[in-house]
Amino acid sequence: MTDYVQYHNSDKMGTSCLEFSEDDTLGIVTNKRVSDNLKGSRIWLIGGIGDPREYYLCYNFIVDTIELLEGDFKFLVDGQEHVFLQPPIFLNDYPWFKAFLKSQQNFSMGLQKIEDRFIGELEKVISGQETPSVSNDDLSQKVGGGFGTSEINRQVEQAAIMFVGNDYKKRGWSVESVESQKCGYDLLCTKGTLQEHVEVKGIQGELLSFIITNGEVKQSRSDDKFILCAVTLTLSNPQSHRFTASEFHEKFTLEAVSYRASLKQR
Repeated sequence: MTDYVQYHNSDKMGTSCLEFSEDDTLGIVTNKRVSDNLKGSRIWLIGGIGDPREYYLCYNFIVDTIELLEGDFKFLVDGQEHVFLQPPIFLNDYPWFKAFLKSQQNFSMGLQKIEDRFIGELEKVISGQETPSVSNDDLSQKVGGGFGTSEINRQVEQAAIMFVGNDYKKRGWSVESVESQKCGYDLLCTKGTLQEHVEVKGIQGELLSFIITNGEVKQSRSDDKFILCAVTLTLSNPQSHRFTASEFHEKFTLEAVSYRASLKQR
């Protein structure tokens, strides 16, 4: 079997692979001429987001269908045996990824074969046998959420919110992101007359320990619709743990991890 990589440019395509779901068509579109010889090959989709670029492994599949298209792209390639990653796996921190990116000329050539030396690395990533490189000072795997580097924390938080949002959608809820509104929770979830205000905490490791702001704690004390969802092993094997406001205050201990210092006024 031959392995290929297809790059999904979020800016050009108008959507990020972080927004994909299993209900979407998980094939690829390309202008690169393809033939029936591609059938039986495996294609890996990698998405790129932002500047500096962040790369995510989204899914792979075995090709069995090639269709001619009219419009912006010439071919639709689809298939079977999809391996859909939810959330997609952040690749930048893997020690081999820079060399892989170079071998693909920064994904500038469209659909390209993958060198044999990288196929095993990709397989290890999706099987959970390999994890990104982190420094010895990064305690996030040992303790919980919010204790790693700012970059890793941001990746974990984003993946956790997507995981919880998709879980609600699968159960028939409508989900609206309200993160930018700074209202004390991340997701407004509604289902008929039911409403939940969901604060999401992403945790890289297994321990239910995370940073929570003063505003979020106040929200949990005053909002009877408040729900806290803590996602452990967010970047490898995400598991969601759900707590009502009363359960949160009953089961968790709050400890000060920082103080605001202001000069005393005389």
